[in-house]
Amino acid sequence: MEKTELRKEFNRVFKTEPEFYVDTGGRFEICGNHTDHNHGLCLVANCSLRIKAFVNKNESKVRIKSQGYSFFEFDVNDLEFNPKELNKTLLLAKGILFKLKEQGYKIGGFDAYISSDIPDGSGVSSSAAIESLFGYIVSYLYNDGQISPLVVAKTGQFSENNYFGKPSGLLDQIGTSFDSFNFIDFKNIENPTITTLPFNFPLTLYLIKSVGDHANLTPLYAAIPANMNKVAELLDGKKFLRDCNDEKIFDRIDALDTDESVKKMGKHFFIENENVLKAKKAIEENDLEGFLSAIRESQKTSKENIKNTFVEGEYEDSPQNIIDDVTKFIKDHGAIRIHGGGFKGTVLAFIKNDFAPEFDKFLEKKYAKSRYFKVNISNSAVNFERL
Repeated sequence: MEKTELRKEFNRVFKTEPEFYVDTGGRFEICGNHTDHNHGLCLVANCSLRIKAFVNKNESKVRIKSQGYSFFEFDVNDLEFNPKELNKTLLLAKGILFKLKEQGYKIGGFDAYISSDIPDGSGVSSSAAIESLFGYIVSYLYNDGQISPLVVAKTGQFSENNYFGKPSGLLDQIGTSFDSFNFIDFKNIENPTITTLPFNFPLTLYLIKSVGDHANLTPLYAAIPANMNKVAELLDGKKFLRDCNDEKIFDRIDALDTDESVKKMGKHFFIENENVLKAKKAIEENDLEGFLSAIRESQKTSKENIKNTFVEGEYEDSPQNIIDDVTKFIKDHGAIRIHGGGFKGTVLAFIKNDFAPEFDKFLEKKYAKSRYFKVNISNSAVNFERL
């Protein structure tokens, strides 16, 4: 929805002019597939696909209308979790206000009409984007914009975990609440090290959707951290693989008395951390080919070790099917990898700018227009305007 139309919808619903405009972006997982939950390394970036809202202050109530969804409201003095409330957006907003108040920040209500540019199934974490939206609304309306991006991220994670009931690491929320392109070290999960990096490669980014959705895949996702945790326990009696690293880690994993598939998931963690470091070094040295090589290696370990690039028996139109077809076409003109949790969902392609016109033609012939998006890394996690 364009901003002019969005503003008209705010007028229609709330019978007044808005005082503020705010938008937040989704996130790209650039490299670091399934490493955050074991305190690993990741590269993430804020996304040009946005969630937008016109907003007014409302001292006592939160009143929200999202395009295509029912209106809801709640009182800011009633922020306790209510299991009878099934509205995802309501629960996320409530949880964020509850946590910010608990941490001593000023809170208050607001009226918001929300529209999303994030297509269904695009895999850029629309839930984390809307969590950041709510966090930044409270920051700018009631705290002079002084709530830090990390607090916004951790508040969003709290709400998603405890109010919406969805397990989530902090990767998505950091990607949606921090500007631009960032390296994250999750060694200290409560206070991760976040380093902003320049990303100036002559590359065009594309998201391509596989067929199917993430419904009923929870056991597959849950098995990855569970098996990594199992390897950490078997190796050194530790909970997380980050606490087990040494020069002979692969030999030690090979010697474990457990299934080969479990060992491979353990190895993936260490391989992927190295891929992140290689990609980071390439970015810092402006080494395009080194970066693309790290992306290809990231895809390789996801495919071979955690095996999250398609659901067994469902190869056709899967992420791996797309990756195989695209890899064959682009050759050395770019790289492509699974994006996010995997199994279904999207892949992320990095295409050299001079080859992008040819790639556009390939996509037009190969896939429906609803299945691919040309996207950018956004410099700003949040845009806030006083009207």
